[in-house]
Amino acid sequence: MTAALADELLAILADPETHEPLTRATDAQLAALRDRLAGKRARVRGGGEVPTDFDAALLSQGSRVAYLVLGGIPNMLLDDRVELDEPL
Repeated sequence: MTAALADELLAILADPETHEPLTRATDAQLAALRDRLAGKRARVRGGGEVPTDFDAALLSQGSRVAYLVLGGIPNMLLDDRVELDEPL
């Protein structure tokens, strides 16, 4: 996915629950997200397993919710989102 396409996609996507805009996680936020997932300080809303091969994340709700991007495709399903105890 090119940066221009990603920016266009990001401009039209919104949190499916709150409808607020999403932001792209920075490299530092992605590292923190991976650390929290490894330390069990984040969980999948629907209780499923968290994929470890995500390449990006879209953040919402004050960086307390992450929608993972797998193979360039954002997973916007509510049950698959990652919920964090503290903002990234």
